[in-house]
Amino acid sequence: MANEMSWKECVDGKIITKTVPDEERANQMLQIAILRLKFWDKKISGEFNVLKVEAYYDIIKELIFAHLYKNGYNCTNHLCLIAYLKEKMKDFDFEIQKIDELRRVRNDINYRGLNIQKDYLERNELEFKNIINRLKEPPKVM
Repeated sequence: MANEMSWKECVDGKIITKTVPDEERANQMLQIAILRLKFWDKKISGEFNVLKVEAYYDIIKELIFAHLYKNGYNCTNHLCLIAYLKEKMKDFDFEIQKIDELRRVRNDINYRGLNIQKDYLERNELEFKNIINRLKEPPKVM
């Protein structure tokens, strides 16, 4: 499986499709992301680090979907979520790299049983929260 897809590949391959903007669905995704963040926004025992890292990815993914729905798009794969961000979000390059890294780590957790070292979460949690805060800003219609 490829590690990157372009906006053009995603659109031409009908992985990202144009639809009618759906404010209600966007808001629902935003609300579930906020609920998930509220649940995980606390100190946890080190044995749960892997679950918290996985949760940060889910929160970020849900917020990206909120942007997609708000702007009249749908997407059926995670690589194209990254392509969407590259295409639509300006001044977000560093954050996109972190999201893509988190996507790969989350895949290693889900499909290879990777366990996360405590220092990974310590080193990256502030950046994950920064990304979440930027994505929580109301999506703009583009």
